[in-house]
Amino acid sequence: MNASPLTPPVGPAPALFDADFMRKLETLHLLARKLFRGQSQNDRTTLRRGMGLEFADHRRYQPGDDFRYVDWNVYSRLDRLFLKVFAAEEDLTIHLLVDTSRSMQEGQPSKIDFARRVAAALGYIGLNSLDRVGVVSFADELGHPRPPQRGRQQIVTMLRYFEALGCGGGTNLNRVLRTYARQSRKTGLAVVISDLFDPQGYASGLDALAYAGFDALVIQVVAESDVNPTFSGAVRLHDVETGQQRRLTVSQRLLARYRDKVAAYFAGIETYCLRRNIEYLRVVTTVPFEDVVLRYLRRGLYVS
Repeated sequence: MNASPLTPPVGPAPALFDADFMRKLETLHLLARKLFRGQSQNDRTTLRRGMGLEFADHRRYQPGDDFRYVDWNVYSRLDRLFLKVFAAEEDLTIHLLVDTSRSMQEGQPSKIDFARRVAAALGYIGLNSLDRVGVVSFADELGHPRPPQRGRQQIVTMLRYFEALGCGGGTNLNRVLRTYARQSRKTGLAVVISDLFDPQGYASGLDALAYAGFDALVIQVVAESDVNPTFSGAVRLHDVETGQQRRLTVSQRLLARYRDKVAAYFAGIETYCLRRNIEYLRVVTTVPFEDVVLRYLRRGLYVS
């Protein structure tokens, strides 16, 4: 939602992928190598559901999982269903899904610029690590995907893909994630970067990724104005995606109720992701993008 009149941005928007950005990417790449020193390409493994070379761990059963991999010994002791997870030596495939709906153009800096920088940094590190990286934008439909490819020579093409992204359309997370899960020929790590502002929700789409065999990381990008709006008095709210407008008088009491609703929404996402074993990061665009990427790398999610 926007409040009218809008405050114009101060000064020109910075170039998305300038020399400073490229230096930060190289720094992140070097830090990633330092964090994972001692793990050669041949040592790297990814967890996948099903039969593999070696038993690795357990995870809780989710509706739709294959009963053949239920550990009945654990069930007899705990009266809960757990699946055996196996480790298989294979290349990591990273799928970067970036929300380009109209709401992503809001914020200072904008959510879309922040999302593109985070996605570009993760893709850059992945390609430098000889992983396969695929990218696709989405709004209410999937954009034109760039299928997973490997090799440092793909970096420039990937960056140009992100640079060309613009915002438009509404949001339909469930539909686009279900479509992507159905169409993808190779699973892996699906990184969904979005503000998650979709009245239809996100659960069935993320469930579809899990059922298809993806590991998921959700990075929710929000603007400071999404969390702490500062307008007051008589305002006209305009939904940038649906075009709906509403006039109301904003008081401190109403702002407090809004913040409570936002906090409850965020808590719901955290609870959902925790129950589904989905990694979840929520970031405000005023935080440097490189801090977000480092937080992700240091949690050990990128190389397993």
